[in-house]
Amino acid sequence: MKKLIVGAVAIAAIAVAVAGCYRWLWSVRQTPEQTRETEKAVRREFRKAPLDEAAPRLRKMFDEHFFTVKFGKKFTLLPSVGFAPRVSYDFIGLLTEEAFIRLAGDMKSPKADTDRRIKELLDFSATLISADKLTSSARDSLRERRLDGYFLIDDFDGAIAELNKGMPGHTPEWCTSTVAKLRAHKAMNAKQNKEAIKQLKIFIDYMLSDAMKDFEDSDPANGVIYSREWVVAKNYMRCANLSGADGDEKAKAEYIEKAKPFYKQAAEKAKDDEVSMKELAEEMKSFGL
Repeated sequence: MKKLIVGAVAIAAIAVAVAGCYRWLWSVRQTPEQTRETEKAVRREFRKAPLDEAAPRLRKMFDEHFFTVKFGKKFTLLPSVGFAPRVSYDFIGLLTEEAFIRLAGDMKSPKADTDRRIKELLDFSATLISADKLTSSARDSLRERRLDGYFLIDDFDGAIAELNKGMPGHTPEWCTSTVAKLRAHKAMNAKQNKEAIKQLKIFIDYMLSDAMKDFEDSDPANGVIYSREWVVAKNYMRCANLSGADGDEKAKAEYIEKAKPFYKQAAEKAKDDEVSMKELAEEMKSFGL
């Protein structure tokens, strides 16, 4: 009987301890208001930090948990506060996007430093996405920024691999045309001019399709807005220069003639935009147009 009483007391003590622990975990959960204040504080701190600290800070946010995720999966009835980071995974994804944008607009740092920081962000964002903790909208938005990151460091293979997975919010045709553009740049770097022209023409054809009739793209670094016509003209001139480099003067002249009306249309669209018009005029002047 004595053993039964001792056992019952021990079980009761354990139950009280577990209940107390559970109540404590529940008490430290954040209310929506507290969550918003925490996110504001974290964002302020993150924005003030040097660019070199962006990826390490994000990884620390991602890694810091009260309990391990593995432990949390075994004890699913415990409050999730014990197994989540200080801020939500979606919020970490949002800060990662902000870091990509800050680096894209960083004109003061040496390119080698910017490229290294972007690579660190690409590595971290891959970890964040593969953890499968983001909502679908946060994941898709972060993948867009990752694509920008690959473009910024001229990692054509990385960008092509990302596009070959499909890109939410974009059609397969858009992905195919963007892959062609990347293959063209890769071919240009390798001095494979004929292959570059072939890929550029695939990209131009898509830009001239009805799907892109309202296309505009803003460069975050300088505020220049590129119209569809400007992009088409620019790429026709690339074809012209590549043809000239191969000694095909006839093809070069033909591509220049194709570019001219599109530059004219681009200038008409940009006439009220001083920043874009200045950039466009300088580009046309550099081509002797």
